[in-house]
Amino acid sequence: MHPSSETDPLLVLNSALSPTQKSKELLILIVCSILTLSTDFGIFMLNAPQTAVFEEIVCRNYQVGLHQTGTGNATLASGTGNALLDPNACKSEAVQGELAIVIGYKATFDVIPGLLLSLPYGILSDHWGRKPVLCLCLLGLILGELWVIIVCIWSNYIPLRMVWLSSLFKIIGGGDPVISTIVCVIIADVFSENERSTALFRLNSAAILAEILATPISAYLMTFSLMLPYLLGVGFIVLGTIPVVFLPETLEDVKLKQSIPEESDRETEQNTENEPVEQERGKKEIFREFTRQSREFIESTRFIWSDSNVCIMILVFFVTIIGRQSTHLLLQYVSKKFDWSIARSSLLISLRGIFSLFTYSILMPGLSVLAIRYLNLHGKYRDHLMSKWSGVLSIIGFAAIFLAPTPAILISGQVILSIGSSFLVTTRSLVTALALPDHVGTLYSAIAIAQSVGVLVAGPLFASLFRLGMHLGDAWMGLPFLQASLFFALAVTAVWRIRLAPPARAINEEEQESLLPERC
Repeated sequence: MHPSSETDPLLVLNSALSPTQKSKELLILIVCSILTLSTDFGIFMLNAPQTAVFEEIVCRNYQVGLHQTGTGNATLASGTGNALLDPNACKSEAVQGELAIVIGYKATFDVIPGLLLSLPYGILSDHWGRKPVLCLCLLGLILGELWVIIVCIWSNYIPLRMVWLSSLFKIIGGGDPVISTIVCVIIADVFSENERSTALFRLNSAAILAEILATPISAYLMTFSLMLPYLLGVGFIVLGTIPVVFLPETLEDVKLKQSIPEESDRETEQNTENEPVEQERGKKEIFREFTRQSREFIESTRFIWSDSNVCIMILVFFVTIIGRQSTHLLLQYVSKKFDWSIARSSLLISLRGIFSLFTYSILMPGLSVLAIRYLNLHGKYRDHLMSKWSGVLSIIGFAAIFLAPTPAILISGQVILSIGSSFLVTTRSLVTALALPDHVGTLYSAIAIAQSVGVLVAGPLFASLFRLGMHLGDAWMGLPFLQASLFFALAVTAVWRIRLAPPARAINEEEQESLLPERC
């Protein structure tokens, strides 16, 4: 028997957790990766056929209005309605304009639940647990997609614009933004600071892999039927919810980390006496906690407005997310401009995923090493340089897509744009370095709000620009991508104006030089 001490319970607790911690981390990473892979696979699989189905419905309704015939939409569900459509009419300005409105406003309405409910569901995840909130998010996502399918199948009775109501189902859980946030929080709960970035990269790799694989499979299946890949996409989303059953609740890990220092200073009997009181208080404090955190959030954002660099970076994220939303019109734009099918156009999404994966896994790490080794740039100085030039690539990529007279130039622009996608990663790393460590959480919340507002603006804006471009003529059809290029030009100019303090070594050398005359 060894002598006991006050630290013994803490040591025993840590030793009891350490043998199982690695296995728990592995389980959580596997489950979250399967969830991400499956849901993103489903979303990318249904993206192209959903656009094609929307186009068929708009085109059919347009021709019915022109010819006053009684041709219905019931054959759409089996994918056999193509013979009733005039391809030339489907690529007309009226049809493509309405399609842009449907897609643009749907993207806008889908982001509203996440914008309004991210904070409440975040607080609920701290009270109820991560797993219940994640299940609610997935339920709302599935119900929303099922509603869109119902509208498409019964489009002869339900106006197509009713797909906008799918966002109402995302009130259950908050939609895609809350899903992404909760999954990242689950990873952050169990992984240490040193392992966290690696785990998140593997999670992002699963999402990019889903984009690369799902799109060509969907394009192939669309040659047989539009509804087949559409329904399979929803099926994969449902399938992705199954591993959540095996996901352990990670809120207990957070509470354990927070309670260990307190428990080491308290008596076990006091904890037992206070337990019922704490449970009763927890049931009554959700609304007060929401109010308190909202007030604290407003007060804690003062550092944002007092730091010009941080203000500029918030504007950068707002502007760039608007520009990035133009890619939602890529399928429709390519299909209209080069008379490609939606299935063929969707292969550009796979191309984007391949080069994005190459950029994140090989190009960016390699350039980081070169910047450190040959330019002696570390941390925020390296991120600043890479942000500026990746932003320039984004400007060139969007401009090439706008100007592209041939598919080859458009594909080149897409490749350049994919490489420039690192702009969002490097700027996030840069803005993190500009804030104090205890302000990072607030800063990220401000960025999330700015991006959500940007998405709200982008949907109607690009839909209107696309309609205007078609009205002006074929040369202006890519007007949304020209606007995106201008947005990125504004963002890059803002990043270029960021003034970083010189490295500590340089400051010390300057101070020493200024002291030399005095010493003499």
